[in-house]
Amino acid sequence: MKIKYVPVENALAEWGDKKSLLARWEGLNPYTLNRWISEMRDNKQFRDHVINPTHKLVFINLEGFEEFLRWKQKIAVK
Repeated sequence: MKIKYVPVENALAEWGDKKSLLARWEGLNPYTLNRWISEMRDNKQFRDHVINPTHKLVFINLEGFEEFLRWKQKIAVK
C-alpha cells in the first residue's frame, strides 16, 4: 500500500512520512531520523507527534518534530 499525503488547496501539511522529513531537513540522514523517531516515541512529551498505523507506516507531526529538535538542542547545551 502506498499512501501519499497531498494537502488541500490553501492548506499547510501538518504531518509527513520519513521521506517528507528528509526532504524538509536537508542533511538529515535516514539512520539519524530513525533514532530520533524512536526517541520521540519513548518520550512522554513527544510520543503524540508520532503515529504508526502499521509497522511499516509512520507519520510525524512536522511542528512536533521541530519542537523535538529544539528540545534536543536545549538539552545538548546544558
